Amino acid sequence: MHCMCIPTLIKYPKLSSWFWLSYKPSTLFLVLYNATMGDMDEPTPENYWSLTEGVFNCLIDTERSNVFEQAIKNTVQKGDIIVDMGAGTGILSLFAAQAGAKKVYAIEFDNRNVVTLQKTIEVNGFKDTIQILHGDVTKIDLPETVDVVIGEMIATGLIEELQIPAMQNIRRFMHSTTRVVLREYISYIDLVSNKDEYYGFKFPIVRYEYSDEESLISDPLSLKEEYSRIDFLKNEIESGVNVDVNITIQKNGILNGLRISSHTVLFDDSTLDGTFAYSYPIILPLTPCEVYRGDQFQVKLSYLYCKGFGNLEYSVVPLKNVL
Repeated sequence: MHCMCIPTLIKYPKLSSWFWLSYKPSTLFLVLYNATMGDMDEPTPENYWSLTEGVFNCLIDTERSNVFEQAIKNTVQKGDIIVDMGAGTGILSLFAAQAGAKKVYAIEFDNRNVVTLQKTIEVNGFKDTIQILHGDVTKIDLPETVDVVIGEMIATGLIEELQIPAMQNIRRFMHSTTRVVLREYISYIDLVSNKDEYYGFKFPIVRYEYSDEESLISDPLSLKEEYSRIDFLKNEIESGVNVDVNITIQKNGILNGLRISSHTVLFDDSTLDGTFAYSYPIILPLTPCEVYRGDQFQVKLSYLYCKGFGNLEYSVVPLKNVL
């Protein structure tokens, strides 16, 4: 880095925030500020993706939908009983019905989505195959055991959304050979330089990389480090992550973000990374700092799965300072 820093890591309990304060002559400057995303209510179905915009974006995300369509075709067998967790527009339920399912239980919580989902099922001729279950996917009972679990309730890093608690509930209705379409989810972190200036102003906020917007794509300054691997076929899934790793800078640049990204493996071994509406990379903000190849940082990241940004904490501290 361009200056000699004496890092001090402080937690302010009242603010529930991590700070990294670095000192240089005559200046006390904040290198990483407020690395907890603030207090939020515990997630419930009421405050997750109930807007029509969210489910429509998933529908028109052709990269996401095409991968899931093919995976469902390769997983569903004629006569299977299916459950679709968080049906939304119903597109995954329709794929399953089209693939030969005998019955598809489409679970949906949002009242507005339930109304339009019923119309969608009827106009596409699947009212005898797809049955809507209106309720909380993390608590609802199914009428019978299922052969295939579909459904995509994924948010980057499994920080938000309800895939894990939904799977934990639906597992009660799985048998020994039940197939899970969304089989494995892997999360990564790396240090990046990311656009943080818009309209002539700096924005030290959480930012996102949308695959269709080239200007948002980060310049990686380090290699990716895997920090979480969730196998949804397993009975036991850990409650969260507690990462403490050392990361080495691979090239000179301006470090201003900690990126969280992902890789998904489906039942047919097809894969999916971040797309327009699926698990797009998140950039956690860092105060900009000049770094050089070989610089090392201790990166800490912790949160409970599917509990929201309010419980996320992170810090990035230099292990080696360069004059």
